[in-house]
Amino acid sequence: MKKIIKKFPIILAAIVLFLSGCDKDDGSTPNTSYTDVGAGQIKTDLVDDASISPYEAIFDVSPSYDQGHLPFATKAGSVDGLGTMLDGLDKSLSYLVYCHGDAPSIAGAELMADNGFMNVDRLEGNYGAWDEVSFVDIAAAIAKSKIDAGDFEAIFDVSPAYNQGHLPGATNANVDGGGTDLSSLIANMDNTKSYLVYCHGDAPAMAGAQLMEDAGFKNVYRLEGNYGAWVDAGYNVETGVTYTDVMASQIKADLVDDASISPYEAIFDVSPAYDQGHLPFATNAGSVEGLGNMLDGLDKSLNYLVYCHGDAPSIAGAELMVENGFLNVHRLEGNYGAWDEVSFVDAAAASAKSKIDAGDFEAIFDVSPAYNQGHIPGATNANAGGGGTDLSTLIENMDNTKTYLVYCHGDAPAMAGAQLMEDAGFKNVYRLEGNFGAWVDAGYDVE
Repeated sequence: MKKIIKKFPIILAAIVLFLSGCDKDDGSTPNTSYTDVGAGQIKTDLVDDASISPYEAIFDVSPSYDQGHLPFATKAGSVDGLGTMLDGLDKSLSYLVYCHGDAPSIAGAELMADNGFMNVDRLEGNYGAWDEVSFVDIAAAIAKSKIDAGDFEAIFDVSPAYNQGHLPGATNANVDGGGTDLSSLIANMDNTKSYLVYCHGDAPAMAGAQLMEDAGFKNVYRLEGNYGAWVDAGYNVETGVTYTDVMASQIKADLVDDASISPYEAIFDVSPAYDQGHLPFATNAGSVEGLGNMLDGLDKSLNYLVYCHGDAPSIAGAELMVENGFLNVHRLEGNYGAWDEVSFVDAAAASAKSKIDAGDFEAIFDVSPAYNQGHIPGATNANAGGGGTDLSTLIENMDNTKTYLVYCHGDAPAMAGAQLMEDAGFKNVYRLEGNFGAWVDAGYDVE
């Protein structure tokens, strides 16, 4: 009994040590670490369905981010940079860390694990492994520098909106957009060269870039942020749309034969000689620069006509509208001279007044039934319903080489009268723009 009592303190001490050791183990922090994931698996998870990323964030801890990175990656720049980004992140979600070498990517993944992140993946083999199995993303600025340096063998636009705007020199690689399928375009191309693929959205661009990688192309880049990033950076774009030359006779048929309906939202005269004569309903732009000042706010999907007295300004004006994204731009082929050959011209009230004062008009015809309520001094009543003589009768024996002015109280009758004269062989017929109301508004005398 005495032996048991003497041993009891020793047994008690042993029990206390055992229990204290158990308490220490129970209170220890679980061993959380990262998982290495192969590039092939990440490619499958990340690229094959570009609309769904398995990662809440992908961190690139390399200082070479701009030279190429995984899709959707965030630029941390270093392990320290990564550390500044962790606050506020949900530690239960999945994250991927990578670099161009093992040491920084391991340090980055361990940093996240040490901070309590439960699902941290590291790209096994780092950026080099990714480059072996898939394309890489580059920022717009890097893409621009590579384009300027001639690094790309070809640039492929896989969007159906190619004609609405694309990178300079890009090839239309979308059948629905009027181009050729990308797989057909690359069939005989050198797979050792560098290529750029982009679109207006992630999924098609990534699919196109991956198609090239899967076909054995080893240097494929995708424009990060797509076409929008290029435009937002202020870089030049081209459009597949150009202007269309339209003959004066066609414009005459479209514009004059039904004066109540104009096929054009606006007609721009870029000549400084607008007041000496212009097309019906034309706007006085005065110059190509003046036209440029009028484009803001216009609907770029509607039809517009540009003309001048010479090719160079009208071509420049039409091209300016196309470069600004207007999709339906027409130019008067042969310019104002061609119009003057097939139809009458409009003259502003001030120009008509000066011509009247100078005696330029052989006759002035008022084709309105309201002649007796007021007309331009010296005008002839050319409306039988208004007590005058029908215009076609009045002009039967007149000299068709002389100059004449026709007007009314509305566009349609005045244009019809002027065109009647043109069709009868009169080559110098003017219509008063704005009709009788414009004359009155200018404060000129009436009878």
